[in-house]
Amino acid sequence: MDSLLRDRFSHFFDIGARLFFALTIFAIPFRWRVVIWQRPFFPLYSDYTDYLLFASDLSMLYMLLFWACSLLINPRKLRVGPSLMWVSLLGLTVAGWVSVFGSVDGILSRYQAVRFVPLLLFYLFIVNEIKSAGWVVVPVGAQILFQSEIAILQVTAQRSLGLQSLGELSLNPADLGTSVIFGDGFRFLRGYGLSDHPNILGGCIAFGLVLLLTVILHGNKRARIISSIVFLLCFPALALTFSRSAWLSFFVAGSFMVGGEAFARRWDSVQRAILLGMLSLLIVAPFIQKNNLLFQSRVNSGNVAQDAPMKERAFLLEAGNTLFVEHSAIGIGLGAAALAMRERFVEFPLNFQPPHYAILTVAMETGVLGGMFYLLALAIPFVTIVLRWELFSRRPALMGAFALLLAMTVVGFFDYYTWSYSYGRIWQWLGWGLYSAALESAA
Repeated sequence: MDSLLRDRFSHFFDIGARLFFALTIFAIPFRWRVVIWQRPFFPLYSDYTDYLLFASDLSMLYMLLFWACSLLINPRKLRVGPSLMWVSLLGLTVAGWVSVFGSVDGILSRYQAVRFVPLLLFYLFIVNEIKSAGWVVVPVGAQILFQSEIAILQVTAQRSLGLQSLGELSLNPADLGTSVIFGDGFRFLRGYGLSDHPNILGGCIAFGLVLLLTVILHGNKRARIISSIVFLLCFPALALTFSRSAWLSFFVAGSFMVGGEAFARRWDSVQRAILLGMLSLLIVAPFIQKNNLLFQSRVNSGNVAQDAPMKERAFLLEAGNTLFVEHSAIGIGLGAAALAMRERFVEFPLNFQPPHYAILTVAMETGVLGGMFYLLALAIPFVTIVLRWELFSRRPALMGAFALLLAMTVVGFFDYYTWSYSYGRIWQWLGWGLYSAALESAA
């Protein structure tokens, strides 16, 4: 092939791969899916056992196809990022395959193990091909802005908006199974957007706001203004999801970023953050004041002992720990946590589901080895930032990537979707990829 023609084809596939990468990020929260194989296991939620392909899965597959074509036309050596992170993610993928041999549903675990391979390639694509923050921040901003406005309209109308063709659930606060907040004699619909659950949407918005905050603190003037506008438009939706894990994750990650700026004495950035915080609170204050009882019931004034969702989580943790102890060698099978709960426990007062603690769910499904690799992947950025703080404090991309991982780690203490669902997995592997790419670039 003529070298000029080869370069043109390679450029075409490179751009196509990046565009599908951006589309993958934009599509993360969408619950729209293709059902490949329905596998009902009453009374389990069908998403736990069905073969599904989400919009983000399909766009990721096209991204990898275009990237493969580019590599075939223009072969080049691939980097794997920091060695410890690569070993952790590769080991986690292998542990998922090994878990198939001890799975309570080998067919399901094999399918989930296959899905982990594109995630590993997704990580490699980010490390090798994403050189500009714009390829991440722009689709993230578009993602949360689109989802946030839909969520705000849903809460305002207290019903779905008729967007079922895009994957919207049929939402009615009077229906059982719909996620609501209980007020004084009424049920108040939480913001779903086009996601499967308000907690998932809340996490996506929180993660997106963390990345926008990075731009607001460190970007050029134009980027700061645009990011600030999108931030202020999306912040009310974060409140309206009533997701405590999302609230906490954003607060922790945002506080870390602003604290880092104060520690480095970059007072102009701190002033921008303070102004942004004041405007954000000013925007949501009228709604909080109007619905004070709803927010009080969600915050619960710290009375965890009387908090039904927290008691349910405690029960699931105990059940999950039992399964982990009994199957610690290679686990009960990747993606099979809910089914294993049904098989193991005859008396179960809740819906069968994984424990709301990602690390335990990982260890339960993939055994000790998988749990160790996952924990190592989570811990590496924390250890590195302590040892190389000076480098991190001078590199906005590193600080933003670490803050994103910090936010997802916080969510993982209270929920399992960063491991069990396609939405959370793509965010998690995106965070690891951005961190590894930023660290390599800074070296």
